[in-house]
Amino acid sequence: MASVLAANLAAPFFGIFALKMGATNTQVALLASGPAIVSLLVMIPGAFYVDQFSQKKRVTTAFFLANRLFYLALACVPLFTPDRRAGALVVAVALMNLPGAIGNVAWQAFISRVIPPAHRAQAFARRNRWMNFVGTAAVVVAGRALDIMSFPVGYQVMFVVAFVAAMAEIRIFQRIEEPVDPAAAARDEQGAPAATASTTTPGLAGIARVGPLTSLGRGLADAGRDLGSHRHFIQYTLASAVFYFSWQIAWPLFTLYQVKVLGANNLWISLLQLANTGGALVGYGFWAAFADRHGHLKSLVVSTMGMCFVPFYYAFSHSLVTITVLNLATGVIFSGVILALFNALLENTPDEHTTRYIAYYNTAIALTAVLAPLVGVGLLHFFSYRWAFLVCAGARIVGSFSFYLVFRSRRAAERPAAEASAASGSAART
Repeated sequence: MASVLAANLAAPFFGIFALKMGATNTQVALLASGPAIVSLLVMIPGAFYVDQFSQKKRVTTAFFLANRLFYLALACVPLFTPDRRAGALVVAVALMNLPGAIGNVAWQAFISRVIPPAHRAQAFARRNRWMNFVGTAAVVVAGRALDIMSFPVGYQVMFVVAFVAAMAEIRIFQRIEEPVDPAAAARDEQGAPAATASTTTPGLAGIARVGPLTSLGRGLADAGRDLGSHRHFIQYTLASAVFYFSWQIAWPLFTLYQVKVLGANNLWISLLQLANTGGALVGYGFWAAFADRHGHLKSLVVSTMGMCFVPFYYAFSHSLVTITVLNLATGVIFSGVILALFNALLENTPDEHTTRYIAYYNTAIALTAVLAPLVGVGLLHFFSYRWAFLVCAGARIVGSFSFYLVFRSRRAAERPAAEASAASGSAART
């Protein structure tokens, strides 16, 4: 809740902040592509670096802190000359993701050990419901405050407040008890290089003997060998990459259409987020129960199919009121996608070296995030907004179908084992 409070005081307004400083369409697209480019460069070596530690909390905290310090850097962007402000914002948002991407990978590996598989659907549904509630309240309050305060002072105030909330987030994160990994602890006792003694000593300096550059070489050498033996993980990663690409090409179009065509201000951006969250608060309970009954992959197939209709409705919507109403339904669908994506990833990730496999996955997703927004903006050079949105809707159908292929493949792989188990049970009864 503290994390999303900090993020939603800043991130939802990056686009409109950039446009107010004179950003071009390409620069708006780079607000999404820039962080993705940084992620491509750092996630795999960062994962190998984090994987050296049997306990992940201390190193995760270090990357969280480095990432959140950038809120203060964002507050300094208006101090640049007017012709450089938009470019400075794009660079700051991109560099912010250098520690952010590694910290996110470390957190995903950390939380996979904190919450056992049997409880993840309900636990993450409850967590996401509260995050949406707090995050939306933050967006609504921030949006109204930004419209009241003068530009750019309002944005500077919000970035500083976001930093304060982020410090509370880190303090709370440090209080989470991390389970001991028996295998990693055994390696530590044997003196293996997978972890270092400094993981049990105070402080964040000198937390590993092998640095990120060495980790990069090790990552490139080992990645192919690691991936080749895990077919389910590869299938899920490829399907996710197709889906994310089809999902993300519309993102800059939504911002440009809302602000440039429909005239949305900060308050309208807040109301759109509020409507989305209202639907999500209803949706999380439904999708958690659906996943418990049918599994996360089937939940992913059904929910992502619903995402195809969002750009379709945008193509024929000419009012912010209409789009706000649409966002209520979008929130219900979107909650299922978010819940299923992460839980399905953990289901398809090998138990050993979880951090690096999550990094492989996130790197593939980051590659789509580099290209997709640029492709989305490029559509406007060939089509009107309506036809660009219709192209995005068609692409999302392809993305959803990729998850269906993974689901069908998994069912086919599990069928012989189920039949053998049934035959064995029948023979035993006979």
